[in-house]
Amino acid sequence: MYKVQPYRKTGETMLKPVIDLEKILTKELELYARLYSLENAKSEAIIEREGKLIESLSIEQESLLSDLSRLEMKREAVIDEYANSNDLRDFSGALTLRDIVLSMDEDSSHHLLRLGMELKNSVVELSRLQKTNEQLIRDNLEFFDILLSGLREENSLSAGYGNNGKEDSRVASSMIFNQKV
Repeated sequence: MYKVQPYRKTGETMLKPVIDLEKILTKELELYARLYSLENAKSEAIIEREGKLIESLSIEQESLLSDLSRLEMKREAVIDEYANSNDLRDFSGALTLRDIVLSMDEDSSHHLLRLGMELKNSVVELSRLQKTNEQLIRDNLEFFDILLSGLREENSLSAGYGNNGKEDSRVASSMIFNQKV
């Protein structure tokens, strides 16, 4: 069994897994805030069509996602630790944060519940911003596709056979291709 340690913010006592879970949730909130900030910067880069900046922001986000993945594994281990120490294995399926909050007394669970709600809101907001950015990228790609198709329509491919009997084809009045080459 675990030693009961004082919970410094409220003076209550809590089990070590709950304190560890709160630390993990707090760290996850920080990472999601950083991800949101990067995604917001990515919005501006998409609008300004700054491909290099979009790439560097995406690389930084990938690093944060790796950190989040490691935290998620830690959180699962801490939840298992809590379930084992509190005989909560009779829950059907995976033990959730909600299950843990329901198993605690009301005063102790309030802070953990607030962290969980903040985390969920952060994930939802990030998801919305990502969907907006995906649409911005699709719109930009469609715009460039329209431009290119307009340029292609203005060009014609003249083909035929030359005096030597070989096929002779070339682009006439090309706006894209260098005709001097």
